[in-house]
Amino acid sequence: MRVPGVIERSRRMNPTKVLRSSQVIMTVLLGLCVPMLIILLIVELVADPNPVPAVITIAGLVLLCFFFSYVFVVPDDLTSSATDRTLSIASKIFAHTRQGMTPEATLGACRIILPETLASAICITDGKQILASWGVGSEQCPPGTPVALETTARVMASGTMSVFARDGDSGEGSPFPHLRAGIVAPLKVRDRCMGTLGLFYPRASAIDMRQTALATGFAELISTQLASFELERQDQFAARSELRALQSQVDPHFLFNTIGTIASLVRTDPELARSLLIDFSNYYRQTLSNSEELTTLESELDQGMRYINLMQARFGGERLRVRQAIDPDVLSCRVPPFILQPLLENCIKHAMREVEPLSICISARRADDRVEVVVEDNGAGMDEATLAHLFEERDAALEDSDDMAADGSNPRGCGLALVNVLMRIKFFFGGDSGIHIESKLGLGTRATVCLVGEPRELEPAAPLALA
Repeated sequence: MRVPGVIERSRRMNPTKVLRSSQVIMTVLLGLCVPMLIILLIVELVADPNPVPAVITIAGLVLLCFFFSYVFVVPDDLTSSATDRTLSIASKIFAHTRQGMTPEATLGACRIILPETLASAICITDGKQILASWGVGSEQCPPGTPVALETTARVMASGTMSVFARDGDSGEGSPFPHLRAGIVAPLKVRDRCMGTLGLFYPRASAIDMRQTALATGFAELISTQLASFELERQDQFAARSELRALQSQVDPHFLFNTIGTIASLVRTDPELARSLLIDFSNYYRQTLSNSEELTTLESELDQGMRYINLMQARFGGERLRVRQAIDPDVLSCRVPPFILQPLLENCIKHAMREVEPLSICISARRADDRVEVVVEDNGAGMDEATLAHLFEERDAALEDSDDMAADGSNPRGCGLALVNVLMRIKFFFGGDSGIHIESKLGLGTRATVCLVGEPRELEPAAPLALA
């Protein structure tokens, strides 16, 4: 049976508003009673010096003061205590469910929730099978047990809470058959029912408005955490996708030009050709690897220098000059993979002039709570219009721009590479981190990667609910 009236009344009744309204009423009554008692005391003393009426009146004033203290002080203390307890319970549940609806997480939540209710047992399901159960008879409902309770199927279909009662025979085959009544509340993420929370009671009379409110509240609490976990999982998926997008952008011109350069050096300078071939192999092994783990800044610098060595072999050491100024203390800092090479590639592709040499300086240092990696060149630079649209994705830039050249190129936007680097930096280090670009046309460009604090870890994918 359903109790929509009870549920609706519990939603409309706000205990805090009721308490405040009662306090206002008692203040008005107290304001009327105290002056009347004082006037009565004065009249009694004037009419009859007998102290008995005065003592009775004073006793009445004292009782009113105690009543006043109870109405205004005690409820605040009780409210504060209840708030602290609620926040503590929520914190404990969050600690368990932050990794999704795994059997271990749901069992921990069951152990926390059950003592806060009058129920004899609790179970959490994904709508098809039991994920965890706790309480009287829970050993008969291990994880993986198929759900046989019809109320659970109705709640999964409707997405609304339901209260049920059953007789002695109808409980056979369902969880906790000896418990005759219960509440089943939905666990929802984005209006989709992902599972249920069930509380089971010995008799229907044990279920009141408070028990239904608790079931609804705990279900909404878990649902909120599951929604947060789903968003976290999507962020991690996006970070992995952005890395794969960068790895998939293998420039065929770079590949053919490098192979041609190495081939031309095989006879004239076989030792250099051998060294370049090793760099080329290590460069593409790192570029095409499936590594999603954080790496060290030292590893990123090594990958960047492999790219520079291959470019110097192609253009010549006099045409492309590179120097480093790296603080040894930052070499062990953990950073997302593939954040330096795209910056170096942009320098060579967009900053190198036709004849004049290009100088690139790579520096890294620690400043307070952050690590700064700077890539600076003295190349062609860019104008303010290009700089303003630098982090636009190329597709969006092409849609909005009328500046497309005859060859289909567009000066606005920088393609996916730099955008993806920026997005992954913000994912791992937060919104305070990022890339800052300074440039002047004809003078050069300075790109500063700012990494604030410690990076977050990419956690293994966990199920939102068991299939």
